[in-house]
Amino acid sequence: MSNRQRREATRQPPAVRSDRAVMWRGTRFTLPTADTFPLDAMEAEEDGRHLAALRLILGDAQYRTWRSMASTAADAEDFSRSVMRELGRGNP
Repeated sequence: MSNRQRREATRQPPAVRSDRAVMWRGTRFTLPTADTFPLDAMEAEEDGRHLAALRLILGDAQYRTWRSMASTAADAEDFSRSVMRELGRGNP
């Protein structure tokens, strides 16, 4: 019997993945799970508004922290790569 079948048989809810996080320059940034990923961030990314999407993903406080550490387009690209690696391409 698989874990999924066992959960269904015992009516246990599926395991919820805990917060995901990215370490960047010694600071931990928490990322939303698929269940809490903001649709506005997906729409901003589709519209090419990458920093707006990043702000929505991180939330205002974490975004301010990140912006205090990042000053160039290369910084944004590096951080975004780390975030996308953790979230998985094509996966909110």
